[in-house]
Amino acid sequence: MSFKKIVVLAVLGVACAGASAASCSSPQRNVFEDDGAAAASAEAGDGNLLISDDAKVRNDCPAGQETRVTGKVYDPGGYNGLYNIQVFVPSGPLPDLKAGAQCVTCDSEVLNPVASALTNVKGEFELKGGKLLAGKNIPLVIQVGKWRRKFTLPEVKACETNVALRDRDIRLPKNGREGDMPQIAVTTGGCDALECLLAGIGIDPAEFEAGDDPGTEGHIHLFRGAGGGSKANGKATPAATTLWGSAKELLKYDIVALSCECDEHNETKAQIDTMRDFANNGGRVFGTHYHRTWIKNSRYAEWRDLFTWNEFGAGGAGVYPVNTSFPKGKALAEWLVEVRASNRVGDVKLTDVTTSTGGIPASSPAQSWIGAGTAIKYSSFNTPLAVATKDQCGRYVFSDVHSAGSGGGDFTSSSCRGLNEQQTALEFMFFDLSSCVQDDKQPPQPPK
Repeated sequence: MSFKKIVVLAVLGVACAGASAASCSSPQRNVFEDDGAAAASAEAGDGNLLISDDAKVRNDCPAGQETRVTGKVYDPGGYNGLYNIQVFVPSGPLPDLKAGAQCVTCDSEVLNPVASALTNVKGEFELKGGKLLAGKNIPLVIQVGKWRRKFTLPEVKACETNVALRDRDIRLPKNGREGDMPQIAVTTGGCDALECLLAGIGIDPAEFEAGDDPGTEGHIHLFRGAGGGSKANGKATPAATTLWGSAKELLKYDIVALSCECDEHNETKAQIDTMRDFANNGGRVFGTHYHRTWIKNSRYAEWRDLFTWNEFGAGGAGVYPVNTSFPKGKALAEWLVEVRASNRVGDVKLTDVTTSTGGIPASSPAQSWIGAGTAIKYSSFNTPLAVATKDQCGRYVFSDVHSAGSGGGDFTSSSCRGLNEQQTALEFMFFDLSSCVQDDKQPPQPPK
């Protein structure tokens, strides 16, 4: 029988000593040894996990029993459980996550896991299967897109349901020391503050920097849009035109978040299709209200025709329906109740609502999430539009709602409050934006 030895701490790329909820992020090493080296190390009694290549090897459990690992995954702040997060025991070294937009598939993000699952609307997961063997120091990885964090489970007992770590210990990284994070560019604006959405989900304020500051290693890069704040943690932010003026600059980032500027301000957007080019190359875009201009005024009819457009953007407040006609929309409706952002499945109260769109034409591939008819408030579409669903790798979320109610202030460690109800709805959309692109008409599938 052939065995490959997995050195658990090398899989994690760290030395996580003495903590039941250890998590870390250091340079990776090759974790596979040949059979001879593995046998010698095992004889030395080092306690490392052996995973068999032989598919017939199973835990010898009584009928009706199985080795299982259960737990719950939270956002970076440990506030809300998250839906559709990949949870897995790796079978080898984790692949590097390269910064910048690129076309990747769900299966290329997680390679041949020993066991895998997706979290439900409560953030809960259950790992099981014949290859999930019992042992000590078992590696556990949580991932959504380029958010990734690695843990060590002190022990997994055979034929039992094992609870993974303490409640709220399993959360996405809040800074680069805890794990991998995407590179996110945020443009500020006079009428919204998406930087506060990111702060509200628990990202460390020290991660926020002015543009691509060579003196820091932050993951959240702020650029000054019309009417937006001019400083991030005390440093002057560069103009947003330096970001969206070229696709090459945009492609340095994984996600671009565009805060409403109170008008389209097309005088600053001469290269109107750079956002389309970014999304078509695997980039993820999150825009609110007047950042409709990247779609509405595109030179490409296929983008302009995704929505019908209104001339004025004023709005108000109200209760709006959540679209439960597709799997992730149903999950959003249930999740909003779970995190207490809604009192009833299928409805959500929104304030500072805008009316820049007049609905989604029947021929459009855009997906409505919240709202109906001529009052669609949250929507998304995958890119490139012209290719088959399986070949799409970019994603665009458009919100016809201001997330923060206002903008214009400088970012500091205390400038943002916790999440309000509509920011909570946007949290779901933000992490869905981060996830690998799949057909929205189908339930998400765990990595294989």
